[in-house]
Formats: sequence, C-alpha cells, structure tokens
Amino acid sequence: MTPEEALRLIQQGESQTVEFKRTFAEANDAIESLCAFANADGGAVFFGVANDGSVVDPCVGENTLENFANRIRERIYPQIQPHIYYPLPVPDHVIAAVKVAKASKGKVYFLGRPLFRSGRTNQQMSWDQVRDKILEGEPDWSEERDRPVFEVALVGRSGTEEKFEPKFRVQKASGDNVANLEWRIRGPRFPMEWRQARGSALARTNFLGQFDLSQLPAEDDTIGVGEMGFEIRFHWRGRFRHELHRWPLTRQELPAPPRVHWNMGDEILPPLYFDEAQEGETTG
Repeated sequence: MTPEEALRLIQQGESQTVEFKRTFAEANDAIESLCAFANADGGAVFFGVANDGSVVDPCVGENTLENFANRIRERIYPQIQPHIYYPLPVPDHVIAAVKVAKASKGKVYFLGRPLFRSGRTNQQMSWDQVRDKILEGEPDWSEERDRPVFEVALVGRSGTEEKFEPKFRVQKASGDNVANLEWRIRGPRFPMEWRQARGSALARTNFLGQFDLSQLPAEDDTIGVGEMGFEIRFHWRGRFRHELHRWPLTRQELPAPPRVHWNMGDEILPPLYFDEAQEGETTG
C-alpha cells in the first residue's frame, strides 16, 4: 500500500472494506474487523485516523507493531496473513495500516466467533452462513497438520551500508521431513536467487547473504521497503510450498564518525504460508 492509496481510501471514508482507529489502544476492535474483512471481501484498518476521517498520529512505540501482530495470532483462528504498513506518510502525519485479503478457503473466527463485514459494521454469521462457508472449500486440516513448518531466527548482521551481511539459522519445527529445500533472502533491498540446502543439515548450516543497501530498492509485492524477508520453499505433496518470514529494517545516520547503521527488529508478523501452483493449476 502506498501513501497515495492510503490517502485515497481515507478520503472515501469507512466502508465495507475500510475502518478507522485513532490508536492501537483500539487493537481488539481492529482485530475483530480484520476477521470480519477476511470472511467477506478483505479490507484494511487504518490507525491514526478518527471516525470522521481526520488524521492524527497513532503513537507507534518500539514494540507496538510486534505486540499487535501477536494479538492477531492469538485471537484469530485459523491464522490469517495480514500485512502491516508503517510508516505511511500523509500530509503532516504518519499513520499505520493493516490490510487483509479475503480468506481463500473456509472461514476464520475471532475468539471463537465467526464474523463477517456488512457495510460499516461487523456481524456474527448465522450457522447457515457458517455452513455455506464450509461448503466453499475448507482446507484439509489433517493434511495441513503434517505440512513441514520451520523456525527462522536472525542471528547476526554486520557491515556498512555498502556491505550488509544478514545471517539466519533455520530448524524444522513440525510436520513431515524434507530432504531438500531452497531458500533466499528477499525484499526490495535484498535481491537473491534461490539457493539449495539439505534438510538433514539445517542445524549445521548458516544462511547468509551480502547486499549493498546504498542502492535504490526494487519492488516486491509482498515485502515492503522497510522490511527484509527470509523465504523457504520445498516440494511436498505435489506442489512447491512456501514459508516467508519478515523483519523490520530502519536506516539510521550516525554523526561521529559519519556512517549509516541499519536497525533490525523482531519479526513483523507470523510467517506467511502459501503454495506455488504447478503449470495449469491455480491456488486460492
């Protein structure tokens, strides 16, 4: 989401796909709306915007976004994959936005309640509506239980702006064993081709890359300019399965001696899981 798109949506007002919150103190209501959006047409919650569309600052602290992402994970099941946009500069202010797509299969619950978006309000689904959502095609949870899942940790980064070297460690957390996998560091500032790794050697493998962050960033449809991603893919049950972890990245100029320092925070959101369709197929 660009600042221009954010400003356009704010000017249109709250709707079937847009909701405003002044601050993250309204996080619980915002997460309820994200659930309702996911069960309808998708949508975005803007933080730093009053109900009448006037813009204020949302007061984002050091751990605000991380705590909000954790609360999404705790309150919505099955997990959805929203994208957090911050900072979003608009005239005289900086705001945040959280955007979620329509749930591709089945339904999601907010603290056990199946909600959907109707106009500018969140409504609870009737059991007939819940049944209809199930019939649309809920995932096979017995299969997903066996899907390989990995834990990724950022264990180091060093160098100057012209020679930046992040390093990761990876271990399998659950699911079936994977003999081989591919990985890459990904993002607008992190161009990397896929590299190979053996599943049996993960504990003994350092995953690292070297990048020049003084170059202008490219575009990435999933990872923002202020983020760095670590992506894994592996072949399992007939498809390439992807797992994407993301970290915030901020640039700081230090005066004495003049130099640039890049700060890395904790993961922005729970990992993204998605599948790569084989030729002739589509995925939800």
